[in-house]
Amino acid sequence: MKITPISAEEYNIHHINQIKHKYPDYRQRSKMPTFALTYGGNWRTIMKDGFSEEESREIEKNYHELYKQSDKWVDDRLKQAENDGYVTLAFGLRLRTPLLQKCVIGDKKTLYEATKERKSAGNALGQSWGLLNCRAVNEVMEQVWKSPYRNDILPCGQIHDASYYFVKDDIDTLLYLNKILSKAMKWQEDPAIAHDEVHLSGELDIFYPSWKYPTTIPNDCNKEKLIEVINANK
Repeated sequence: MKITPISAEEYNIHHINQIKHKYPDYRQRSKMPTFALTYGGNWRTIMKDGFSEEESREIEKNYHELYKQSDKWVDDRLKQAENDGYVTLAFGLRLRTPLLQKCVIGDKKTLYEATKERKSAGNALGQSWGLLNCRAVNEVMEQVWKSPYRNDILPCGQIHDASYYFVKDDIDTLLYLNKILSKAMKWQEDPAIAHDEVHLSGELDIFYPSWKYPTTIPNDCNKEKLIEVINANK
């Protein structure tokens, strides 16, 4: 028996990526609480989506335990904003926070407007990194325009966490796009998001013949594997 060692990163990515296939209902139900807590909500926010108080409190507790490093990262930058008067977002963009600089935060007399400004600034710290999609599309298309596929891959839309392309129905074209897009989505050379253990990645999904039929293509797969995956989802 041949045993192929893999890194902890590869193991975690493999198992995390299986969630959407093995537990689609749980994954869908988790989206609202995760979004709410990521952007400054609490257990009361979660209850609005039909969760019980007991469930909501437990979800909030577990979330902040799991993501305590992320919470600290945001909190440290908001505390710095109290001195600087701004937070630094993706790629050096600055968002002014004049009320944070003038108020004592966390006190019972803290202005409601200052609390709102702190929440908005905290949300922007994360949401601004949606610009990574723009950066990835630029990298991908710079390569596409120099390639034999320049007329076969066209960008057609972007949202905060995904980019969309029209692609020729051709295995070699798909293989090429998957290769360069997988690499572009792993970029984290900005010191603000560089990390030895937490890495970025993305996967290419094909929707054909309609949005109802998604097929996920593994990163860095060869032609044989790509054909196998597509045939398995017909």
